[in-house]
Amino acid sequence: MTYEALSLKPSDPVDRARDLMLAFGIHGIPIVEDGGQLVGIVTSHDLVDDWSPDQPLSDVMTEGVVTIDVEARLDEAAELMKAQLVHHLVVTDRTEPIGVLTTYDLLDALIDQPER
Repeated sequence: MTYEALSLKPSDPVDRARDLMLAFGIHGIPIVEDGGQLVGIVTSHDLVDDWSPDQPLSDVMTEGVVTIDVEARLDEAAELMKAQLVHHLVVTDRTEPIGVLTTYDLLDALIDQPER
């Protein structure tokens, strides 16, 4: 999992998300309201369309974010990603978003496992 202190607000512009993704080499950023409530996620896939640089992320983000609890096992995360057809899970501690788990993170964990 990538522990992300990084998040954006629905009112932030598309350009901000693009800049952060490029700067940090990431492909997904949780979108949270001022109170910290998770309301969406913006991924590089969401930004493929030719959005105006100042378009608010609320117009671009994916709502209905698929989340997983920080205590979940990797196989549970993989099953959830496959079932929901997503490449990013927002990891939560109770309801607070604390990170993002990607398919690349799962591959890294698989590669790091000792041979069976």
